Amino acid sequence: MQPSVLSSTQDELRKDEARNVVSTILEQIPDLVKVKSVRKRDGSMVDFAPEKLAATLDAALKEGGVNDTLILARCVSQACMRIEREFDGHTVPTTDDIIRVLAVVLIDNNLPFAVKKLFAGQSVEKKAVTRREPGTGLRFKRRYTTSGTHPYDRIEWELRDAVITNEKGKTVFEQRGVEVPKTWTQSATNIVVSKYFRGQIGTPGREHSVKQMVDRVAQTIAGWGRDQAYFATEADSDAFEAELTHILVNQIAAFNSPVWFNVGVNPKPQCSACFINSVRDDMRSILNLATTEGMLFKYGSGTGSNLSTLRSSKERLSHSSGKSSGPVSFMKGYDAFAGVIKSGGKTRRAAKMVILNVDHPDIVEFVECRAKEERKAHVLIKHGYDAALDGEAYSSITFQNANNSVRVTDDFMRAVINDGEWQTRAVTNGDVVDTYKARDIMEKIAKAAWECGDPGMQYDTTINRWHPTPNSGRINGSNPCVTGDTLVATMEGYRRIADLVGKSADIVDADGKSAHVTEIFPTGRKQVYGLRTASGYGLQLTADHRVWTKNRGDVAAADLRQGDVLELRKPGFGAETLHQTLAEAVGLALGDGCLTGEQEMAFISGSHAEVAMLGAFNERLNAYKKSVATDGRSARRSSVVEAPTTSRIGTSSRTVVEPLKKFAVLDKGSQAKRFTDEVFVLDQESQAAVLRGLFSADGTVANYGEKSQYVALDSSSLTMLRQVQLLLLGFGIKAKLYENRRAVEEMVKSLPDGKGGYADYPVQQMHSLRVSRSSRLAFEREIGFVEGSPKIAALARLNAEVGTYKDELTDEFGSLEKLGVEDVFDLTEPTTDHFVANGLVVHNCSEYMFLDDTACNLASLNLMKFRTDNAGFDVDAFKHVADVIITAQEILVDNSSYPTPSIEQNSFDFRPLGIGYANLGALLMSRGLAYDSDEGRNFAGAVTALLSGESYYQSAKVAEAMGPFRYYKVNEKPFLKVIGMHRDHAYAVPSKGVPESLMEAARNSWDKALEEGMASGIRNAQISVLAPTGTIGFLMDCDTTGVEPDIALVKYKWLVGGGLMKLVNGTVPEALHNLGYGEVQVREIIDHIDKTDTIEGAPHLKDEHLAVFDCAFKPAKGQRTIHYMGHVRMMAAVQPFISGAISKTVNMPANADAAEIANVYLEGWKLGLKAIAIYRDGSKGQQVLTTSAERNDEKKNKPAEAVAAVAQAAPVREVIKEVYKEVYKPLRRRLPDERKSLTHKFSIAGHEGYITVGLYSDGSPGEIFIRMAKGGTVVSGLMDAFATSTSIALQYGVPLKVLVNKFVHVRFEPSGITSNPSIRIAKSLVDYIFRWLASKFLTPEEQTQVGIHTDTALAAAADAEVGPATVSVTDAAEHAAAQLPLETAPPGAERARTSDALTMSFDLQSDAPACETCGAIMIRSAACYKCMNCGSTSGCS
Repeated sequence: MQPSVLSSTQDELRKDEARNVVSTILEQIPDLVKVKSVRKRDGSMVDFAPEKLAATLDAALKEGGVNDTLILARCVSQACMRIEREFDGHTVPTTDDIIRVLAVVLIDNNLPFAVKKLFAGQSVEKKAVTRREPGTGLRFKRRYTTSGTHPYDRIEWELRDAVITNEKGKTVFEQRGVEVPKTWTQSATNIVVSKYFRGQIGTPGREHSVKQMVDRVAQTIAGWGRDQAYFATEADSDAFEAELTHILVNQIAAFNSPVWFNVGVNPKPQCSACFINSVRDDMRSILNLATTEGMLFKYGSGTGSNLSTLRSSKERLSHSSGKSSGPVSFMKGYDAFAGVIKSGGKTRRAAKMVILNVDHPDIVEFVECRAKEERKAHVLIKHGYDAALDGEAYSSITFQNANNSVRVTDDFMRAVINDGEWQTRAVTNGDVVDTYKARDIMEKIAKAAWECGDPGMQYDTTINRWHPTPNSGRINGSNPCVTGDTLVATMEGYRRIADLVGKSADIVDADGKSAHVTEIFPTGRKQVYGLRTASGYGLQLTADHRVWTKNRGDVAAADLRQGDVLELRKPGFGAETLHQTLAEAVGLALGDGCLTGEQEMAFISGSHAEVAMLGAFNERLNAYKKSVATDGRSARRSSVVEAPTTSRIGTSSRTVVEPLKKFAVLDKGSQAKRFTDEVFVLDQESQAAVLRGLFSADGTVANYGEKSQYVALDSSSLTMLRQVQLLLLGFGIKAKLYENRRAVEEMVKSLPDGKGGYADYPVQQMHSLRVSRSSRLAFEREIGFVEGSPKIAALARLNAEVGTYKDELTDEFGSLEKLGVEDVFDLTEPTTDHFVANGLVVHNCSEYMFLDDTACNLASLNLMKFRTDNAGFDVDAFKHVADVIITAQEILVDNSSYPTPSIEQNSFDFRPLGIGYANLGALLMSRGLAYDSDEGRNFAGAVTALLSGESYYQSAKVAEAMGPFRYYKVNEKPFLKVIGMHRDHAYAVPSKGVPESLMEAARNSWDKALEEGMASGIRNAQISVLAPTGTIGFLMDCDTTGVEPDIALVKYKWLVGGGLMKLVNGTVPEALHNLGYGEVQVREIIDHIDKTDTIEGAPHLKDEHLAVFDCAFKPAKGQRTIHYMGHVRMMAAVQPFISGAISKTVNMPANADAAEIANVYLEGWKLGLKAIAIYRDGSKGQQVLTTSAERNDEKKNKPAEAVAAVAQAAPVREVIKEVYKEVYKPLRRRLPDERKSLTHKFSIAGHEGYITVGLYSDGSPGEIFIRMAKGGTVVSGLMDAFATSTSIALQYGVPLKVLVNKFVHVRFEPSGITSNPSIRIAKSLVDYIFRWLASKFLTPEEQTQVGIHTDTALAAAADAEVGPATVSVTDAAEHAAAQLPLETAPPGAERARTSDALTMSFDLQSDAPACETCGAIMIRSAACYKCMNCGSTSGCS
C-alpha cells in the first residue's frame, strides 16, 4: 500500500502548491471572471477551476524535470489570459480546448518535453477506464491450430535471398538468407523483407525470419489483450494468439502497414493508417496541422483534412482590413511538407486527402488549383525538363502530394440536375459571397478531373445518413424539431407528426415525390418559435431547424431574413369519399351555420340573394336523406325558411348531423369554428366540395379596381382560415392570410337588439383569406361555388375580364417569434432529407458532420483463402477470421500512440476500426462470375455484408465483456437505426449468383449484430473500410486489391533463384473448370492466352463467358476491358455494408470527356456512394520510361529441370523465356565498299541535322555520319568527331547497347522538343542520337534494359497535350522495325515480335509514374500507384 499512500500525498502537495500559485495569479489578474464553466466530453458542465489547470501544468512540468515555481506561475498566468481572450464568456470551452491551450503555452515557453508529459498524463487517465477484471472476457475456439503444436510447425520453411533491382538491373535492396514459408512467392518475400523487417541491415538486431516479424506483432497484441483482461481464461488468450499467428503467417489476413512498421518496436506504436484532422480558423491551428500531418507521415499513416473551416480569400482578417490568404494558399505549404516527409521512413509516399465544401467561397479556386499546376508541368516537360514523378517538372509545381475532393450535399446535386443556382457563403458570418449556376461548378469539377484526376467527390448527405453517432460533439448539441401539431404532407393528405410517431408513412419529399419514412420520433421539450411567411403560412419549430429557401438553400430558422424565398409543396389527397351533398353541407355549415341544442339541430344560413342556391341545395339534401335513412325521422324533409334578414335550412337528421360533427366543430361559437383532422383524409373531390360549400356560404368575389380582384373568405376563426389555406394548397392554389382586419375602434358595433331598436355589442376580430392572381383561375377550375350561387357568374366574369400573372408556389419569409417550451418531434426522410411541414419544405434532423480528429487502424482479409471445392465459400472460416482480426484491431486502440490529444481522446471514446478485404476481383473470376455482372455484384454484396455484420456482432460481444464505446448511450438510437439499415440492405441483396449458405450467414450476422447490440451495445463506432491494400496485398500474395478487379490475365514474376516467369492467372483455369470446360479445353484455352496474352479468340470459349475474364486493363492484343461504370456499380453494391467509404479510383479511358466524368459523379451520388474519385488515362504529362525490368545480363536462366519443377509446382502454366545474349570480339569489322544505309532527319529545339547509318549486310549498324544544317559551327564539328569515334567503336565490336546505355540521358544544350513523335523530348543531341539508334537497332528487351521506352502513338498523343494512347512495347518495336528501308529487319526484330517475356501483357496507363525505389512503371491501386516489381506504393497501405 505504500506506493498508493505516497502517490496520494504527492498529489495533495501538488494541489496545495497549485492553489497557492493560482491565488497569487488571481490577485494579479482580477478580471478573470468571464469563463465560469467547462464542457466535458459527455456534454456535462463543470465549474472552471484554475487550480486544476495549475495542478495539470505542475504535473507535466515536474514529470519533465522542471520544478520551478516561477515557470509554473508564468505558464498558469499565460494560460488563464489566453483562455480569457479565446473564450469571452459567450463560448463555453471544452476540456480538449483547455488541454490545447496548456500545450500552446508550454510550446511558447520552449517546454516541448512537458507537452509530451501533458499528453501522456491525459492518456493514462483515459486508458484506465477500459481495464476489466479477468474472467468475464472473450472466448476463442481454435479452428486452424491445436494446443501444444505451434502454428510454425505445420509450415515448410526455406531460406531465400530478398533482392530488388531497378530497370537497369542495379540492386536497390538486398538481404540474403531470410527465412520464409515455402508457399510464399518471391514477390511477397521481397516486399515483406524490404518493407516490414525491422532493424539495421547487417546488424544482429535485424530481423531475418518471417517468424520474428509475425511474432513481434501477434505476441505483442495478445500480450496487451491479456494485460487488459480481454480474455475469459488463459486458454482463450493462448488460442487467440495461436490463431492470429496462423492467420498472419499463412497470408489469410494482414494489418495495415503502420502495424507492421511499429508494433513490437515502440512501446506506444502508431498503428492507425488513416487520420481525419481538424483545423480551426486561426494561425496557430493552421500551423499545428502541418506538424500533426508531418508526424503521421513519418510513421506510415495517411491523413484527411477538411479546410472549409478556414475563412476564404474573399473575407477580411480579424481586427484588420486585410484579406485572408484562404485555404488554397495554405494547401501549398501542407503539400510541400507532404512532399519531403516520406511515409514510414521513405517506404512509400505520403498519403494525403484535402477536402473543401462546395459552398465555400474559394471552391472554384480549389477545384482548379491542381489542374493549373498540371498545365505548368506540361509546359516544363515540353521545354525539356524531366517528366518523371520526382523529376524537375513535377518537383517545380505544387499540389502533387495530395488528392483533393469536393464535399457536396444532396441539395447541390439536385441543383445540378435542375440547373439551379448555388451560393457560396462566408465562413465568418454566413453571408452570400457568390452565386453560381450549380452546373457551372460541376462543369469546372469535371473539367479539372479530366485534366489531372482531381478533385474527387464526397457525398456529404449520404455519409451523414449512414453515420451512427450524430449526437456526439459540440456541433450536434441539439436536434432541430417541429411541434406535435405540425401537419406533415403525406401522399394521403396531411397528418399530425405527433400522430405518426412509431409508424411509417409515405410522405412528400422536397421534390414533391413520395418517400417512405419509418423513423418518426419525439425529441423532447424545447424552446420553439413561430415562423410566418408573408402570405401567412406558419410553422412552429426550434431555432436550429433548417428551412429550404430557393435563394440560399437550407437555412436555420433563426438565420432567416427578409428576402428569403421559401418553397411551398402540395400534399396528396386521402382515400375516403364523402357524398358531394354532405361535403357541401359541411362547408356551408362551417361558413354560415351552427350545431345547437340538445337534439343537435344543424342550421345552414344564407342571404336572401342566395335563396335559390339554398333551395336547390335543400332538395339535394332531402334526396340524400331519403336514400340513406333507416327510419322516418332521419328521412324527414327540411325546407328553406326565410327570416327578416336571412334564409336558412335546419335539420336534426342523424344522416346529416353525424357527418357534420365528424368533419367540423360547429357548436363552440364562430371564433372556435374549425375542421377536424378527418377532413384531411378525404379524397380530392370530397375536399373540393367541402371548400365549395364554405366559400359559397362565407366567401366573396371582389372586383374593386386595380390590384383588388380576388376571391375572399372572411372569418373570426383564424384556425379555420389556416386550415383552408393548407387545403387549397393541395389543389395548387396559393392564398394569402390577412389577420386582424378590424381596427380597435371597430371592435364595438351597433346591431339590432331584437326589440326593434339597436344596441352596441362587442364583435370578434375578423381575418381574411384571399385568392388572387393565377390562383383564382385555379379556384374556379378546381373548387368553384355551390350550384345556384350568384358568385359563380361573378367569378366567371372577373376571370374573363381581368387578366392574371402566375402565382408561384413560393413565399417570402415574414417573421420569427419566440413562443414557449413545447414537446417537439422530427423524422428522417431518406431520399432528399426534407419533408413538407404545414406546406413549407424543411430539412429533417439527419444532417450532421462526421467526427473530426479521429483515427482508424485497418486490416484486410484475403478472400481467395476462403475458397472451397466446387466453387464454394468457407463461411465459418471467414467469420472466425473476422472475429480474430477485429478483436486484434480493438486491442490496438488503447495501446497505440496518437499525434494530438483530441485524436487520442476520440480514438478512446469512439474506437473506430476499419476491417476490409482484398482479392475480390480474383475471387469473382475464379467462381466464373463477371466483375461487371449482377451475379458478381450480388456475391460481392453478400461477402461484404457478412464481413461487416460479423464484425459488428463481434464488437457487440466485446462490448458485453468490456463495455460499449464511451458515447454509445447518447447515440444508441441512431446507432441501432444504422445497424438496422445495414440489415435491411442485407435482406435486399438478390440471391442470384450467391450460395445459399453465404446469403443466410450474411443476413443472420446482421440479425445477431442488432440483437446483441440492443442487449450489450457496440464497442466500436465504426467497423469497416475498404482500403486499397497496396503493400499488404503483396504481403498476402493477392492478385487484386480491395474491391478492384484483376488487372490482366497474364503477368510476369521473378523466380526465387532468378529469372523471369510468365504466369497465366491461376484463377483462369479454376474459372474455366467452374464454367464447365473439360481438361483438354482448358489446356488449349490456356495455351492460347500464353501465346497471345489475351483470351479473346481462344478455342472452345463461349461468347457469354468472355465477360468473366474482363480485366481492369485492356490486353495489348485484345479489345475487351471493364467499362468504367462497371467499377461504379460494384462500389454501389458493397457500399451499404461499409461503415466508412471505399478507397478506389474509377479509371476512365483517355478519350473520355468532361461530360462523362460529370455523369460518373452524378451516378455515384444516385447509387448511394459515400465518395468517388476518377482518373482519366493520360491526364498527367509524365513520359513512360519503361514497362518492365530485367535482371542483370550476367544472370543466367535456370536449368530446364528447375523450370519444369517450378512450373509443376505452380497452379498455372509457366514459361521461362530465353534471354538473348550476343558476344562481340575486339576485332575491327570493316564495312564493304558498297553498303546500304539509312538516313534520318532530325530537329532538336530548332537545331536541324541528318544522321546517316551505314549498315552491314545483316542490317546492323557499322558507321554513323552526323551533319548539322549549320555547317562550320562548333556543334557541327563536335558532332562530326563524335560520329567518327562512335563508328570506330561499333566496328571494333562495342555493342550498340553499351553505347546507348552510356550516352542516353546525357544532358547539355541544345536540348528540348524534337520533330520525332517517338522521341518527343531530347536532353541533348547525344541523348537523341542514341535513343533513335536504340529505337531502330535494339530489341524491346534491350531497350528496356537501358531504360528506354519508345512508343510513336503514345508520344504523338502526349505531344498534343492529350492523354497518350496505350500501345505496348512489343507493338512499338514491330512498328519501328517495319519503318526500316531494308529487305530484312535487323537482328532481334523477329525476336521482338515473338518474345514478350520482358513486356507487360496489358496496356498500362500511359502516364503512370516510375517507381521511386526500383524504377519500374507503377500501376493504379485505388487513389494511389503500386509497383509490381518491388512493392513500393505512392500512398496506399
